Amino acid sequence: MMPSARTHRFRLILAGVDFSRESAQALRYAVATARSAGGRVVVVHAIDPLLSAAVVRAYGERALAEDARGDLERFIRRAVGAEAAPAIACAIVEGPARQVLIAEARRRHADLVVVGTTGRGGLSKTFFGSTTEALLRRYDGAVMVVPPRCGRPPAGWPGGSMAAAIPAGPHRRAMLSAAARTAAVFGGGLTVVEPPAGGARARWQPAPLVLLPMARAARLQMFRQGSAAYALVRRAAVPVVVLHTGRRVGHPELHRPAA
Repeated sequence: MMPSARTHRFRLILAGVDFSRESAQALRYAVATARSAGGRVVVVHAIDPLLSAAVVRAYGERALAEDARGDLERFIRRAVGAEAAPAIACAIVEGPARQVLIAEARRRHADLVVVGTTGRGGLSKTFFGSTTEALLRRYDGAVMVVPPRCGRPPAGWPGGSMAAAIPAGPHRRAMLSAAARTAAVFGGGLTVVEPPAGGARARWQPAPLVLLPMARAARLQMFRQGSAAYALVRRAAVPVVVLHTGRRVGHPELHRPAA
């Protein structure tokens, strides 16, 4: 008797949304990832504590929860359609978005966190802050960032060969291994490319998805790596998965051969 084929799949994909156009696009890619790499999607929306306190004083805690859930469910239906929406779970958590996403991802043991970004840089980013960059700096799990120039995921996405942006250096072998494992979860091939230098726009055409492995590092170095990853994502035209070497990618799953 032949042994069952062994592969790796995602179990949980967490999508952070804030009702923006960018987070709607991120949610579409989270759903597309679930179709290609397995896993169920959980949408997480963070409520500002000051706004929450004001609404609770005016209308009560129950009214706040009902309104927030209703708004979130309508947002999901508009973003992914009525057919896909019922399979998506919702979580509404009070707190700053970056803290909520990291805490929920760790608590739920998420395989992948999917977020959008406005692509702000410089003074604009400093003033408004960047939840995505904070996530890349502080969270050591896999994060898919959907840049603002990215179109909607086509049918069968990602398909084909993905690009792995891997520089030369002492960690290249570990990065290659992490990228190959991740590409296998998505069910595609892998093409290794050099990360773009300076301010060059990162297109990696015709790759539908870019994998950006980062070496394991202490907190300060991880902070710097996250900033560098965010700078690269801002110049990309396709989703970028930022991952760390040494971390498990997906879960083993046994598939029995057809009778």
